[in-house]
Amino acid sequence: MNKIKELSISSYEITLELFKVMIPTLIVIKILEEIGFVQVLNTFCAPLMLLLGLPEAISLVFTTSMLTSPYAGLIIFSGLPIDETFTAAQASVLGLLILFTHSLPIEVIICRKAGVRARAMIFVRLGLGVLSCYLLNLFFQITGYMNYSATILLPSLESAPDILSWALSQLKGLAMIFIIIVALVIILDFLKYIGVERLIEKALKPFLNFLGVGEKASTIAVVGVTLGIGFGAGLLIKEVKTGKLHYKDVFGIIILIGMLHSIIEDTAVVSLIGSNIIVTLFLRAVLTLCIVYIFMRLGKSFTDEFWQKHLTNYNIPEYKPNT
Repeated sequence: MNKIKELSISSYEITLELFKVMIPTLIVIKILEEIGFVQVLNTFCAPLMLLLGLPEAISLVFTTSMLTSPYAGLIIFSGLPIDETFTAAQASVLGLLILFTHSLPIEVIICRKAGVRARAMIFVRLGLGVLSCYLLNLFFQITGYMNYSATILLPSLESAPDILSWALSQLKGLAMIFIIIVALVIILDFLKYIGVERLIEKALKPFLNFLGVGEKASTIAVVGVTLGIGFGAGLLIKEVKTGKLHYKDVFGIIILIGMLHSIIEDTAVVSLIGSNIIVTLFLRAVLTLCIVYIFMRLGKSFTDEFWQKHLTNYNIPEYKPNT
């Protein structure tokens, strides 16, 4: 009975931390969409699409997925006049762009709650994400690789026609998140009970040490990479409050799961527009690991003041590993 109470409290705390960020952000984004801000952003981002070798109309897909979710971006994509001139190379660039930059407002706020400054996350996910896609497009242009029509598997989708439909869809999404969090808490507790959690930590220790991230965050890394930044950061927020994680480890793990999360679901989603799995899964993983490695190595030369001012924030308490 005590165990059920403990798991219920843990599920409630994780859900509360996430929903306090997610619900206001979803509402604000919807308001911005209704007042026309999103359309202005589309116009602003159109030249960027041309720089990345994408049709100008794709800017609407980019801004929608960036402000909301990949699913919303796909809804927009399904309504665009895409023909056989849209290549697999372009689809792969777009897929990688969506994976690096999707749901940016809500996920940046979640990361800020976990202790990483918003501007640092925006620079990494948007800045380095766009740079990676630009270099990928240059590679495709120089080599001619994947210069054939994309195989688009996206079915015909319709957006929510009114506020009520939108609200109901958001409630369904939040309910699903809660169910997953409860299941996740139960599974992690079971894995901890049978010793699998400790085994995972030991297996990941050399890998995380190579990246410069402490092994205490290994379970969170597994959760974030496989299930998503919301779930991984939700657990991280709860763990950060204990003071058992060093701020550098928090930053490293947030960068890791920020750029490489939901690898199964998100990769499958962008595959519907014809993107290549070599790009959206393997290249994404390699780029992310390189970025984390570079940041953690450069971070050794940064002063504590620089870390606190530009990379991490006051949400990370004093490091107390033995408490």
